[in-house]
Amino acid sequence: MLIHFGLLGHTGGIASHLNINPLSIFNVAREYPDIPIIVPHFGAGYFQELLHLCWSCPNVYIDTSGSNQWMRWVPYELNLDLLFRKCYELIGPERLLFGTDSSAFPRGFVYRYLQDQVRSCRELRMREEDIENIFGDNARRLLNISTTEKGSTSYAQTQSSSV
Repeated sequence: MLIHFGLLGHTGGIASHLNINPLSIFNVAREYPDIPIIVPHFGAGYFQELLHLCWSCPNVYIDTSGSNQWMRWVPYELNLDLLFRKCYELIGPERLLFGTDSSAFPRGFVYRYLQDQVRSCRELRMREEDIENIFGDNARRLLNISTTEKGSTSYAQTQSSSV
């Protein structure tokens, strides 16, 4: 199950709501530990709260998708390297999932998001196995997709020469 929390878009987006915080699903995540719950965009402005939720609920996963522009509006220094480092230290690479935040129309796949994220992981000196998990294998595991199926090459593998 994927649930979007945090800031939604720039113009006309939601800035405040009773359930905008990932901690609002704490009781549900605890009551249903066999249901994987994915929160995109590193919590979109609710990073600390998402880390608290992940610490308490091992069935919560963090999706790294998008430009993560919400980092510009937090009152403390935050960047992609810090996001990945904190997640890696707290929950490990097994519960991090790369998300494209791309669509078929009009912009298509946004390669820059992938390149920036792989670069951050490599600059943090993550093991290649961990990078493969984040950029493909974790999602395959959650979706029960075999790694031997055609087209199962991870994003990190396809981009390793261009990053």
